[in-house]
Amino acid sequence: MAEANINDRASFERAYDRHSFEQDAAMNARSDTTVVHGVTILSAPNAEGLVELSRTAQHVGEGNPEGDPVFVAAFRLNDTAAENADTYAGSVELPAAAPNDAAGDYWAFIDQLLDTARNAHFKPDIGRGEERLKGFHGG
Repeated sequence: MAEANINDRASFERAYDRHSFEQDAAMNARSDTTVVHGVTILSAPNAEGLVELSRTAQHVGEGNPEGDPVFVAAFRLNDTAAENADTYAGSVELPAAAPNDAAGDYWAFIDQLLDTARNAHFKPDIGRGEERLKGFHGG
């Protein structure tokens, strides 16, 4: 697990470097993949803008109905597998403007990760006075 600041792009690049992106994107580009790799945003930004990130994998059919945490899969924008409608990767929505080099793909992914971290909605923490914790709980 790593921390990154939504006000500091370089902190996201340190937490998820280009080499990690290249490895994950290559695994995700396989047409027979059942597990996608990327980054999970584990927390909402705190007052200083810090979020917790983790390099993770997720089954292609795995959903997240509760909204916590947020998984962002790593894909190259110009992979033929990502453009092929017969693959799992074909259902991933890609940005309209796609750079033609690997560095551009990485920078676009970091942009997407930053945007997602800034705008993700997490449920509030359960506190001591939380209504859901009051009352009889068996015994």
